[in-house]
Amino acid sequence: MLSDDPARAALAEHAAGGAQVLPQLRLLCLAEAISAPAPTRALDLNGELNVLCTALQESVRRRPGWLYFAPAGQAVPVALPRQLLQAAVLCWTHAVLAETGSRAVMHLDTTPAAAVLVLRGGTGRNLPADTRALLLRLAAICGGSVVQTGGSGPFTAALRLPLHSGLPVRETPSPADLLYDRYSALQVFLPGYCTGANE
Repeated sequence: MLSDDPARAALAEHAAGGAQVLPQLRLLCLAEAISAPAPTRALDLNGELNVLCTALQESVRRRPGWLYFAPAGQAVPVALPRQLLQAAVLCWTHAVLAETGSRAVMHLDTTPAAAVLVLRGGTGRNLPADTRALLLRLAAICGGSVVQTGGSGPFTAALRLPLHSGLPVRETPSPADLLYDRYSALQVFLPGYCTGANE
């Protein structure tokens, strides 16, 4: 946790005393994700999603094959804040995990000017309330667009995210960064579904 952030410092103090802080940390992470400014360095969307999916497959207690990721064939530089991307994808993943037998399907492709990310799985009924706002913000912050299904039926979102090949690319984290930090986005947004740091 960042020591110069009073809210995080207070949560760290509570955690040190043995208090459960994940619900409060989730609210703080959501606020940070929604308010994150447009970054000056791009993310490799292909690498970021691959790391997230690897960590999910290693951590989540589910049958094999519950998560399928079809990556793009090359690096995909997009101007997105990492915490916003992780929050949006993990909120959607929560809806998939809450639906018995549901399968999460992520498909990433590129056109000459944009990345196209499609998320399918779960239902609108099980979608955390913040998910749609996070997906809208994810598209808006880089000048993209998103289409989402409505209602309580099967959920699908398709995002078009402009490529930013001119920006320097941030280093992609490793799955271990998510798996072994008890306050990582994985643990904060999917409590009760993950093994690992909080077990």
